[in-house]
Amino acid sequence: MRDLALLLCGGDGTTGTAKVALDQLSSSIQTFSEKAARFLIDPISRETKSFGPFCARVVLENSCAALVGRLDSFRMLYLSEFQAQPEYEHGKRAKSAFAWTGDVMPDEKAAANLWSLDNDLPKISRALFSRHFDHIYWKPATSAMIDFVATQSHDPALSDLLSIDPDTFISETRGRSAQLYSTLSKGVHWEFFTSALLFDEMTIKSIIRDTLVLVARLGLISHFVPTAYASIQAREAAACYSAFTGHIS
Repeated sequence: MRDLALLLCGGDGTTGTAKVALDQLSSSIQTFSEKAARFLIDPISRETKSFGPFCARVVLENSCAALVGRLDSFRMLYLSEFQAQPEYEHGKRAKSAFAWTGDVMPDEKAAANLWSLDNDLPKISRALFSRHFDHIYWKPATSAMIDFVATQSHDPALSDLLSIDPDTFISETRGRSAQLYSTLSKGVHWEFFTSALLFDEMTIKSIIRDTLVLVARLGLISHFVPTAYASIQAREAAACYSAFTGHIS
């Protein structure tokens, strides 16, 4: 699944700490997306039921981490340097560690006016799906992606992107991501104490496919953010997206 890893982690135009971090995330995304995609193709099995949600959640979390790092490189570089310190303890939770709530999902209600003079800088969320990130990064990039796709030859995988509304894309993605994260977590942590609630084949394959498509779309759009780290050319990004979604369809 190099296509998905490339969409999310970018190309080879990085060096130093950033390259190490993105290479690590790329390797994980590629490994677990390959396994998740295989679960979509193969007949349902015990391994699919027990390992499928785990693979999809790893892809979801690492994909979002890669996007945070490419849009907000300070966060990625800080975490890389922090974890490289000799006093870093694997068994102790760091308050500054990467977290789903805070880094991906905004943990506070945004002010009604994004640009109010009364907004304190520390309280302005830099989460991937925050309203400020949406305004600054996602909406312009989504519009640019749609404009680009509209100029390309007909491709069913790309044509579906033309129905995206830049004004609502991230709010819808935020909601769907939260649903997927919660559902996948139940598969990871085995919250079910009755077999009647275990995921069936349709549910497992649906949440895996939805997760892979969701992160692929975000990855594609990220390459239309002018300031994003390690971006590739629009045509290459579109080709990766088309190839990947074609593989899992």
